[in-house]
Amino acid sequence: MKQTAPAADDGLKLSTWLPYRLFLVAAQVARPLESFYGETFGLSQAGWRILAVIAERDAANAAEIGRACALDPFATSRGIGQLTELGFAVRRAGKSDRRFAAVSITRSGRTAFNRIAALGSAIEARLLARLSESERATIDSALTRLEGESARIDAGGWRTLLEDAGAS
Repeated sequence: MKQTAPAADDGLKLSTWLPYRLFLVAAQVARPLESFYGETFGLSQAGWRILAVIAERDAANAAEIGRACALDPFATSRGIGQLTELGFAVRRAGKSDRRFAAVSITRSGRTAFNRIAALGSAIEARLLARLSESERATIDSALTRLEGESARIDAGGWRTLLEDAGAS
């Protein structure tokens, strides 16, 4: 019979690990939004993210969209395909290089985006209502710094992290 190891008092504890806590907050508020856009518009999570990007960046290409949404090329292509099928986006050949199609939001895509964004704004307002003005400024500043550092961690990869920590 295998014996279980006792819980360690040192090391990572998932319940207090900052990335996991950030993930939980994001997942908990994403579920009602995802339910709304899925039921109302037939959008996938990738489709919604791409719609939000092209609402902000008209004529973005798939590579730009994928980077902005943190999606792999396959998911990006499927999401763009879904949006074009729904009539929420159009794909046009790139002006300088026809291999890079530009994706733009349509009028019906803008209408869908605005309805989803209104719910997203209501979620954000409810979260921020729990914080003082000072706490809002602090969290905004902290998130900006965390976004920068997380990008550096991602770019460096796990080997760099271990090297920096002096582990092997």
